[in-house]
Amino acid sequence: MKRVLTVVLAGLAIGTQFSAAASVAAPTPAVAGAAVRPAAVADGALAGRLAAPGPLAVEGRALAHGDSVRRFYTERKGQAAWTGPSGLTAQGAAVVAALQDAAAEGLDPADYLPASIKARLVPATAERRVELELLISDALMSYAVHLRSGRLDPAGLDEAFAVAPVALDPVAAAQAIATAPDATAKLAALAPPHLDYAALRKALAVYREAVAAGRGWPAAGPGPILKPGMQDASVPALRRRLASTGEFAGADLDSDIYDEELEAAVKLFQARTGLGDDGVVGVRTRAQLNVSLERRIQQIVVNMERLRWLPDRLGDRHVIVNQPDYSLKAVEGGAVKLQMPVIVGSAVRQTPILASRIGHLVFNPTWTVPETIAREDILPKAIKDPGFFIRENITIREGWGEDAMVVNPYDVDWKRVGKGITRYRLRQEAGPTNPLGTVKFMFPNAFDVYLHDTPQRGKFTRDVRTLSSGCVRVGDPDALTAFLFSGMADWPAERIQQVRDAGQTRTVYLRRPVPVYLTYQTVVPDPESGVQFRPDIYDRDQLMIQALAKRHAGSLKVAAVPATTPAMVPAATPAKATSP
Repeated sequence: MKRVLTVVLAGLAIGTQFSAAASVAAPTPAVAGAAVRPAAVADGALAGRLAAPGPLAVEGRALAHGDSVRRFYTERKGQAAWTGPSGLTAQGAAVVAALQDAAAEGLDPADYLPASIKARLVPATAERRVELELLISDALMSYAVHLRSGRLDPAGLDEAFAVAPVALDPVAAAQAIATAPDATAKLAALAPPHLDYAALRKALAVYREAVAAGRGWPAAGPGPILKPGMQDASVPALRRRLASTGEFAGADLDSDIYDEELEAAVKLFQARTGLGDDGVVGVRTRAQLNVSLERRIQQIVVNMERLRWLPDRLGDRHVIVNQPDYSLKAVEGGAVKLQMPVIVGSAVRQTPILASRIGHLVFNPTWTVPETIAREDILPKAIKDPGFFIRENITIREGWGEDAMVVNPYDVDWKRVGKGITRYRLRQEAGPTNPLGTVKFMFPNAFDVYLHDTPQRGKFTRDVRTLSSGCVRVGDPDALTAFLFSGMADWPAERIQQVRDAGQTRTVYLRRPVPVYLTYQTVVPDPESGVQFRPDIYDRDQLMIQALAKRHAGSLKVAAVPATTPAMVPAATPAKATSP
């Protein structure tokens, strides 16, 4: 069987996003022979249109950025920016070309008035030239905002998306492009400056080229759980699926034996898709094998959209958590200084997407049990055995005031209390059973989540680590502490250890708060394969695919395959209460 995609494609599992919209004919800097009135006449017509009362409109359609377009030309004293006596200027041609190629940035060219602009590329009258000017300016402003800040309002999608994209001034962007000697370069500079974005943009082009050439991959199809050495009728389809993306290099595509060579290919595929590389084709692995090329394109596009929510500068020193990758990286000077596994929120207590600054650490922290956990987790244990509180070193106070009385757990009828348990303040003291471990890393946010240690170290070896109640448990709290304290000469490792060993709760403030980002990227760059994919653990890819589809009804077909696993992820709202 002909191998339709290379090994590079295999790691790039991402995809084209929306159908390319109506193509705009490539503009030329000058339209030869066009019957155009002198520039002064056209500029006069433009000034007249701008001075007219009411919203700016072309063919009865109000411009999306009417007020900004007016301000743009007011700053230019009514002079045209994109057209001249002979047609498009060099800047105008660059803008129209960028609008036509918007799909390369994971955007939809249909958003940028392609038909209306194309119809006026050879303006026969001053009025048509004015309309072309206004349309290009309006489309450019939409493009600039979409490219840098995104098309979707994060907070409007989900309250767990607590990020504010870069606020781009469309007028300033248009002015910079209109006056740039190299407008093409200035347009390219609007895109997010992050290396991850560039990698995803490249992957998107590769996958779209594969779609255009009809070089998709076959599905592995249904089948039982497969283990090495087994014989099954579903194995040939598995061989063909992995051969098409380069993981399987064997010559025999028809054998129904799950041999060692195929096992190695399965393990490579599992590693590239964020699955445990055990060589077993189980439910989760088969679900990923059946994700189509088109679906991967959609996945790439929404990941590019989320990268637009990051600031241009993440900080010379910063910490970034990628939830679907279950990883934390500490970065300094553009280099990853530290990387570790993490545990994130469960499907019903999801970790939010946010940006903040780590301002202080708390050593040997106590843990005040959040109301949600008190009702759902603690109450059943209390009903079964009130001695639970004593064993776990949890103090009960009757009320939340400073002077609230301590309560003996055996004096309370917990079954009768029921959900009224929240009137009690439950606090677990520092110690070996405290779920926060020996240190927590604090940063302001609306969800009361933070990074912290955990005594349950064995859980970091699990493949699926959606196990917390919203906070992020870190795999190497000592190393993260050392990174954050770097430059604080009065806090050497010996002193930090002494504070830990003392067992007393102590708060230490960083002299320079360190930016922290809790992100959600299911497509990650890979130096060998281009990109790798991760399961959509909270169905956030699917949420955004559907939201983008609503903007262009029918232009984005959602693939009828599981986004991550066959099980549905229940709807969830990130708990405001802090949880381990």
